[in-house]
Amino acid sequence: MTLVVGGAFGLLIAISVALVLYLSIKANVENTFALLNDKAVLIVNSLDGQLTENLDQARQTTVGVAELLSRLKVDFKLQNRDRLQDILSSAVMSHELIDVVVAIDLNGDEYGVYKNEDGQLEYFQRRVPDEVRLYVLQDDLTADSEPAWGPLVPAGDKVFVNVTAPLVMNGKLAGYIASAMATTHITRLVTQIDEGIDQTNFVLAGGYQVLAHSDQEEIEAATTLPSTVARFGDPVLARIAGAEKAALFDKAASEGVEVRTVELPTGIFVVMSQTIRGFSSDDWTIGAYFKRDSIGSEVQRVFLSAIAGFVALIVALVLAVLIARRTTRPLLHVAAESQKVAELDLDTIKPLPSSRVRELNQLATAFNSMVAGLKAFNTYVPKSLFSKLMDIGFEKATQSRELELTILFSDIAEFTTMSENMNASETASFLNKHFAVLVEAVEAEGGTVDKFMGDGMLAFWGAPDARDDHAQAAVRAAERAARALREQNRIASEEGKPITRVRIGVHTGNVIVGNIGAHDRVDYTIVGDAVNVCERLQVLGREIARKDELVVLASRATVDNLDEKVAMVSVGAHHLRGRAEPIDVWRLVPPPEMARQSISLIEGSGVA
Repeated sequence: MTLVVGGAFGLLIAISVALVLYLSIKANVENTFALLNDKAVLIVNSLDGQLTENLDQARQTTVGVAELLSRLKVDFKLQNRDRLQDILSSAVMSHELIDVVVAIDLNGDEYGVYKNEDGQLEYFQRRVPDEVRLYVLQDDLTADSEPAWGPLVPAGDKVFVNVTAPLVMNGKLAGYIASAMATTHITRLVTQIDEGIDQTNFVLAGGYQVLAHSDQEEIEAATTLPSTVARFGDPVLARIAGAEKAALFDKAASEGVEVRTVELPTGIFVVMSQTIRGFSSDDWTIGAYFKRDSIGSEVQRVFLSAIAGFVALIVALVLAVLIARRTTRPLLHVAAESQKVAELDLDTIKPLPSSRVRELNQLATAFNSMVAGLKAFNTYVPKSLFSKLMDIGFEKATQSRELELTILFSDIAEFTTMSENMNASETASFLNKHFAVLVEAVEAEGGTVDKFMGDGMLAFWGAPDARDDHAQAAVRAAERAARALREQNRIASEEGKPITRVRIGVHTGNVIVGNIGAHDRVDYTIVGDAVNVCERLQVLGREIARKDELVVLASRATVDNLDEKVAMVSVGAHHLRGRAEPIDVWRLVPPPEMARQSISLIEGSGVA
């Protein structure tokens, strides 16, 4: 792809340049000054655009970091430091001009990331290293303030341009986000758009301090930038303040570009400049200067090549469109399908077709292999769990810890007897249909499916995403599953098929949740006595109502955590296997014949 695109555009450029050089010999001197006006505006606008675009991007990055921290509620607490560091590091890496990003709380403590001399990222806390010491806060910066550019700040042997944005949490000022860029980047920017040995680009602060100079290395007397114009060693800049305005540049002046002439023993120089504001406490002067003779000949060549340039431009546009269509069509396909990957909508992804372009073919092959791997991965890891882990942060979410969760354990009564009349395919189809109902109920209430064990399923609420209503959510899921299972049994009964008797246990208690297993085989799961209690509640359901199609039992621990009205019937205290003390048990979702005995749990009032 590089050879195709590069070769085509290279050929176009070569044709355009050849035509321009050929026709430039026939330059029209009468149009020199008109074109000099255009040239002056073009050069200064190019400098302005380059600087403004890059510095605005730095400002937007700073605002973006503040908004991201606010949206994710990443404050300055100790438990958020790693995430804060990751976000600040991403900001530094995302913009090549930014050298430092600092988060400052209202106590003045600073947490930041900066690029060292080797270009590596380093993290600092509370005290900024001497080589990047920045004092950029604005005294009047409030929660409603726009980002503010601070004064130029010296740090070590460099000078930094800096911008600060307020960090707002819950509508209140919580701190500040500041980004800083060394002025050496500005020199690099103005050097990149220097058209050759005849042009010199520069940036001045306050009219006297040289921030950037495209020919800095060629000036023997130059000191390290920034420097005053008197000490820098450029005779043109040293005399720019007292230079006279050039005649016949009214058009440039009307667009804010000043054109002056500086006379030196080495010749007459034309200086084009413009004042811009907003990137520090001082106004900046941006511009370029040329020797007058070189400008005249160059402008003549530009003017006389206009027709050839126009023709070349039309040809270039036509070819560019054709090439762009050929190269971007598969890339657009990749972008569309990649969005589906981000949303884990793997079943609707269309495989990328092969391409004759080697790089595109490699991309298609790699993408298709990735999707196949993700589909295989998603077969064994629930999509809801995977999404939660990615949203919360994999390392943080999967770290093993003790939490109070509500657990649901389901099982099919007498499944062994049922399966004796099914072959392997029928058994798998039956279980898949049964589990689909349970999984839909669990995920509809924000639960996490842990595993399937034969004809049983284990699910829980309260992890990896913490929630206070985990008991209520589990009960709602049990009710949802009960309605769906009864509907399945109704249809099966009408078709003359046997109904499915399901037993469900719901219990709330402390468990260990997180990644558990060997180094090469790890599951995100829960372990603990509460899991055993939940499983034995499910077993108890077989004893309490052996013939009922659906029995949902909940422990006292779950009932005490409910804050909404729930229909239930007390079935007394029971000794569960492995436990010395009996526990109180309620039957949720009672059958119609028990409706007159139903009990409602009222918010804040305990069990009625």
